[in-house]
Formats: sequence, structure tokens, C-alpha cells
Amino acid sequence: MTTRPSPTLTLALIAGLVVGLIATLALGTYGLGVGVLCLIVASWLGVATDRRSAVRLLQVVGTRPATPEDYPRLHNAMDQLCLVQGIKPPSLHVVDVPTGNAAALGSPKPALIFTVGALEALEVVELEGLVAGLLVRTTDRDLAAQTGAAAHGYLPGSSRMRRRWTRPDRQVRFDLEAASVTRYPPGLQRALRTLAGLGSAVPSAPAASAHLWVLQPEGSPEAPTPVHPSVALRLAALGEA
Repeated sequence: MTTRPSPTLTLALIAGLVVGLIATLALGTYGLGVGVLCLIVASWLGVATDRRSAVRLLQVVGTRPATPEDYPRLHNAMDQLCLVQGIKPPSLHVVDVPTGNAAALGSPKPALIFTVGALEALEVVELEGLVAGLLVRTTDRDLAAQTGAAAHGYLPGSSRMRRRWTRPDRQVRFDLEAASVTRYPPGLQRALRTLAGLGSAVPSAPAASAHLWVLQPEGSPEAPTPVHPSVALRLAALGEA
């Protein structure tokens, strides 16, 4: 899998290239140096903006840190699974809604969002299944670009880039990979049933971020969308794992 650039970086590079070409045509040899400088500055601005994509989304969604004191079960599950996988634990955040959902962000470091409803409703084995599913998502090398496309959905080209990640089979693949991590598919099955029973709506989540969430943050989790298959289909796939 190749890593794709985010829309912010892509647009910054295009803008820098255009300005550089104009400067070169207008100023000749001197313009070439100006053009190179424009490209460098544009790249720097694109990368700097891209690196704040996760922070921007966390602010838009209205999250707060999920501290070990408030959510010890979450941190225990996270630490155990990260130890098994040999990866560094991502930062953990919660959003104060009673529904059941969670999301994985990147750019530059992974960050996970959980709804309060999910953390209060899930049993230990269910929580482990959900956490495993999110950790699998953090290993996707496109996660930074996915986060950039969600955080800056208003930019030209963002919607076209998001369509690359709007394949329902993508969610099923994450589920199956998570089941291979815990070696207990019923844990994630039960988690998905519990979350769907709570409803998955996250009103503060931008529509452009749907591909980052475990369940559809708008509408019903039971109804398939271009991004999320129905919960019934995902349960059936896990039943065959």
C-alpha cells in the first residue's frame, strides 16, 4: 500500500509550483530562485497544516482527554494490546455523547476518540475488541492523509480523495484484522451489537470524517452507506472468521 499525500500538502505543492513558474517566466534566471523558494515555503506550510489535522478534528468534535483515572478499563485494554502488538499507545480522547462510536485519527501521531456511551456500555471483552479494531486502523499508512481530508474537507480535491476510502469492504477488512489480533471474533461482534444498540450518531463529527469512524456518525448504523456496510453484514463476516 502506498502512502498518499493529504489534500493540504497536494494543494500547497500545486500553488507553490504555479507561483514558481510565474516567477520564473516573469524574472528569468532570478525568478528560478524565487520559484524554488516558493515551492519550499509552500511545502513547509502544507506539512505544518497537515500535522495539525488531528488536533483540528479533536477540537471540532469537542473531545477531552480520556485520563487513566477516569477510564482505567480503557487504558488497561490499550496497554495490553499495544504490548502484544509492540506499538506505542496512541493518545486517548472522549466525546460526551451517550451514543456508541469511536474513531482513529492520524497526522502526525495516532489519536483515538471514544464516545462516553461506548465506554460506559461495553464489557471488558467488548472493549478489547473495539480497541483492537482501532489499533488496526492506526497502522494504515494512509491514515494521515485520511485525517487531512477529513479536517480540511472544504479544500478542492478533498472529496475526491475521500472517495478512495469509501469502500464498505474496508470496514470489514479492519474487523477481520482486529479479530486476528484478539483471536476472539465474538468480542468485536458483541461490541458492534452494543454500539449499534446505543445508536452511533456523533452530532459534532464533520460529515467529511465518516471514514474515520467505526460506525456511521450520521444516521442509523443499521443502514449501509458508501462508507459503512450494515452492522449485520459485518457481524456475518466476523462469524466466518
